[in-house]
Amino acid sequence: MSNCTTLKIKKMKRLLLLTISFLMLAGCKQNDLIDFNVEDAYISFALPDKSNRPKEPFLDSTYYSFATDTAIGIQSKVLAIPMHVGGVASNQARTYSVEIDPSSDYNPALVSLSEPVIRADHYADTLFLTIKRGEELLTKEMTLLLKLKENENFKVGHSYNRELKIVFSDVLVEPVWWATWQRYLGPYYKEVLQQWMQVYYFGADMSPDLYTGAPGPIYYWNNMPGSATASWYPITFMYIGVLKKYFEDHVVYPNGDASEERILLP
Repeated sequence: MSNCTTLKIKKMKRLLLLTISFLMLAGCKQNDLIDFNVEDAYISFALPDKSNRPKEPFLDSTYYSFATDTAIGIQSKVLAIPMHVGGVASNQARTYSVEIDPSSDYNPALVSLSEPVIRADHYADTLFLTIKRGEELLTKEMTLLLKLKENENFKVGHSYNRELKIVFSDVLVEPVWWATWQRYLGPYYKEVLQQWMQVYYFGADMSPDLYTGAPGPIYYWNNMPGSATASWYPITFMYIGVLKKYFEDHVVYPNGDASEERILLP
């Protein structure tokens, strides 16, 4: 092999190594760039993102409304917030530090948190948030921002999940997915959403996830498919047919106002 050929091969190898190094660096999210000591324990919020192909495995915010709870008439709600431990386990229960950020907009009389503790020999546990159904929630959304703080037992873990924003109310608001499905559900009416909650409940559609193949139930009124395509989501469209027939068979007016046109789906 000539010296010229050998030199070219060496240059190609160096270029390949540089390219691989660049791609590995580019593939690292800023979210992952934290100092990790295997002798320490780390605590993070771990509320799973059940949407289709989430960018992050855990949510940094969530929304709850008494108005959309299928347990009609309840006066309080307990939200379970999963907590994740990274690093070393312990044969003793360990408390962690969580605080309500001053930027939160809420009535302290309506909320309470359980003791923040990880049980012995556990890498996961649950923080419980209790919300009371106050009358002011009928007209106002409240916001609670929970923040994890380092203490003697835990350092704060995953940067994306050091905080959790919880918005809660007793208002039936238009879901973010409505615009995607408006062609088939029509303009937003709370009466349509309420009936859709009864028709397309969790467990009614056992279809697997279209992209990952994960078994159902996945899709329901509060986790609608990301595309309004009948050939992709035939079960969803079957239930839309059920919803449409309901409003054909039952005369329903917006807010019960008979001076308005009755509600009918497209």
